[in-house]
Order: sequence, then C-alpha cells, then structure tokens
Amino acid sequence: MNTSTEAIKQLQDAIQKVQASQDVVDNLIAVHDYQDVTSLVIQSAEALLHSAIAFMQSEDENALDLVDSAEDLLEAMYNVIEGDLDS
Repeated sequence: MNTSTEAIKQLQDAIQKVQASQDVVDNLIAVHDYQDVTSLVIQSAEALLHSAIAFMQSEDENALDLVDSAEDLLEAMYNVIEGDLDS
C-alpha cells in the first residue's frame, strides 16, 4: 500500500544513494573536467529530495527553502559552465 510514510522512506533511500554518489565523485582517482559541475548537480538533487520529504511532512516553508537552495546550486552550476565556455 502506498502511504506518505512509504514515500518518505523511499525518498530517504534515494538521499542515501545520492550521498554515496557524491562521495564517489568527490574521491575520483583522476580529476574529471566537469567534476565540479557534477557535484553541484548532485547537491541540488539532494536538496530537492529533502524538499520532497518536507512537502510530504507538510513543512511547506522548509520545503520551499530547500527548493531555493537547489536553485542556487543549479545557478552556480550554470555559472561554472558559462565560465568554461567563455574561456
């Protein structure tokens, strides 16, 4: 049966996987050209997953703050990409 509790559990599981992928990206054997961009995307994804949990728990203000954080991270990602394209 699908319940909000199950949805939150699944979102928490996804956060653990995102955090594990962040650890891998942070500790690559060889530096990748877009490692910094990848890290920002992962961090944004994590913020959005936390936001989804907050929405499921009716914590609207917290959820929206987390969405704003995700947007800031994506903006930073775009800035890195644009900086690379301008060079």
